Order: sequence, then structure tokens, then C-alpha cells
Amino acid sequence: MALLDDLTSKAKSKYPRILLPESTDSRIIAAAKSIKDQKIAQIVLFDEEPASSLGLESINPKNEDLKAQYAQTLFELRKHKGVTIESALEMLSNKSVFAMMALQRGDVDGVVTGAITPSQEVLSSALRLIGVAEGSKLVSSLFLMVFDDNHSMYGDNLIFSDCAMNINPNSEELAEIAKSAYETAQSFLTQSPKLAMLSFSTNQSAKHAEVDKVRVATELLRSSLPDINVIGNVQLDAALDPNVLKIKDPDSSFLPPANVFIFPNLDAGNIGYKLVQRFSGARAIGPILQGLSKPVNDLSRGCSVDEIINTVVVTANQCK
Repeated sequence: MALLDDLTSKAKSKYPRILLPESTDSRIIAAAKSIKDQKIAQIVLFDEEPASSLGLESINPKNEDLKAQYAQTLFELRKHKGVTIESALEMLSNKSVFAMMALQRGDVDGVVTGAITPSQEVLSSALRLIGVAEGSKLVSSLFLMVFDDNHSMYGDNLIFSDCAMNINPNSEELAEIAKSAYETAQSFLTQSPKLAMLSFSTNQSAKHAEVDKVRVATELLRSSLPDINVIGNVQLDAALDPNVLKIKDPDSSFLPPANVFIFPNLDAGNIGYKLVQRFSGARAIGPILQGLSKPVNDLSRGCSVDEIINTVVVTANQCK
């Protein structure tokens, strides 16, 4: 797990302030203690009692003065959508909203939540209050798949995207997802990114609108990033095995295996990462959100303590 060790070291050097707002959950408390003990990040909790017992900082959503300050910021941010001071105060009763405002105001550097909060609530709050980063057109997600020595024949670390957010992206959206995944791969992976735009067809062997979608997305990606190492309209086996690719697309200059896999839709991506996770025992770190102006990451409600820690590590690496 050399990559996780490397990311953990980088997180320690940044040592950002990461808010874990769901501090009523025992997994969050256990993760917060471990992160503090390892000095990975400065953890901030919402509840003063567990924060105090662990020697951590807290932000109190019930503090009326603080709530008034956050309401003013929220009003300024969303008044064009009809938000008033009164409705802003009401919105702040939602912990996800309060967490995003803490991030928006710079009181913390990143937010990790979702252990007990539905993903839709987390993502909706992040999109409305944090917003899309400059230069990005779309918020998407990826999973960092980390393999042990017995399952690393195609590499120790792979990136799968988008497995959690965009249900059926069109060609332009698929190209934007691939661009974001490429940029994340440059930051996280030790090897140069090699992208595979996955399809049920290799080299356009099948005629279908879904095949055309991936082909156009690949062309758009190459137009925006001319030097990118990418193969489009490729089946998974051909993206991994040079012998298979030679049979299916003998003229391709791409050299498998790829290490960044862009799935054509959410069905394929979500099923795909879970198949790999369950059958190979790979660690699936994510979903990691990309394209937001500030770091927010969503936990699975079935997450373990280790998964929370890993997500904090990734979030810390996304902090400026």
C-alpha cells in the first residue's frame, strides 16, 4: 500500500483542518482519534464534548453568534436564488449546510461527511454552497482502487471514474469527467496517467449511439489535452492486455495496461468498482469528488473506520 503511505506523508506535511461534522457516530470518533494520534490532519468536530475529550477543536452549530455570521454569508451567497436572512438561518439547522458554510468561510480546509448523511444531501449542499471550481464544468467522482501484492498484475493503484455521481453523461460531460480524472491521477499516482474510455465495443466494432458517445468524448478530450495518453472506445480486456488489444485494434499505438478507467455511465462504473472490490479485495477509496472549488468528500454509510481515515488522507491532499 505504498501509495497510501505516500499520500499520508503528504497529508501530514500539509496538516490541514478537516471537519468531520457527524461526531455522534462512533466510527467518526474512532477515526478522529487515530488521525490525531498519527498527526495526519487537524480534525474539527461539531460536538464540543467528544472534541474536548479528544483534545480536538470544535465548531458549535448551536452558537447563535456564529450562526448569525454564517447566515449572513449564506444570504450573500444565495440571495440571487431568493434566500433571505430568515431562510438562511433555517437552512443552517441542517448540519450539512452548516459544514459547507464553515468550509466556504475558510474556518476549515476540507469536509468529510456521509457516514450517517445520505449522499444526495451531501452532494446537493456541496454543489449549491461550494460550487464548481474555476476551469471545471462539472462535478464528478472517482474511486482510487488500491490492490495488494496478490492482485496487482495490472498495477498497484487504479482510478475508476465516474462511479457515484453522473448517471448518464453525454459526450461533453464524459470528456470533462475524463479530464478531471486525468488531473487527479497526475496528483495522486506515481506513474503517468494512461486513460481508457471504456465501452462495450473496441475500435467501434459495434454501431450504437453509446459507442458514438464514447468516440466523440475521446475526440473532445484529445482536443482539450493534445498530449494525453488515452485510448477510446475500448473494452476493459483490451485496455488491460496488450495481446487482446493487438487482436481487437491492431493499429492502436496505446500500450496497456491503462491505469485510469472512464466508465460510460453510472451503472457500469458503480457495478464495476464494486465487482473489483468484492472479488479482489481491493481497497476502494472514495467516492472522491473532483471539480468542486474546495475539498468535500462523501463517505458511504457503510464505511469502516479505516475508510474514514483514508478519505481524510485523500481530502487533505486535495487542500491547497
